[in-house]
Amino acid sequence: MPILESDWKKFKELRKIALDRFCLGVLADAETIAQHSALSPHARYGMLYRLTRDRDKDIVQTFDLYSRSSALRALRWMVKHDLLTDAELSVLSEEAREEIADVVRQPYELEWVEEIERPD
Repeated sequence: MPILESDWKKFKELRKIALDRFCLGVLADAETIAQHSALSPHARYGMLYRLTRDRDKDIVQTFDLYSRSSALRALRWMVKHDLLTDAELSVLSEEAREEIADVVRQPYELEWVEEIERPD
């Protein structure tokens, strides 16, 4: 369902905010993993690989479709991944906010691996 023209204009700005926030979050998580010296370099590499693979799927799903007809779906993903605040979303029409009101925020969290020691 396409959103109102006024919401579409606001969506474009919200999308920029959310995309920057998404990318900064991935970079921060990558830095945290890379600096986690309790894990071996190989374990950290594996975590980085999984992080980028998983987040790449999310960035495609959330940001690649860029049209008025897909904007509400994209907003739902942005809210789900906690990329926009309620204050930022308040610029949208009541109709648009109602369409995304049931989304449960699920911020990203790193899933740490337990390093498996392999015998030589």
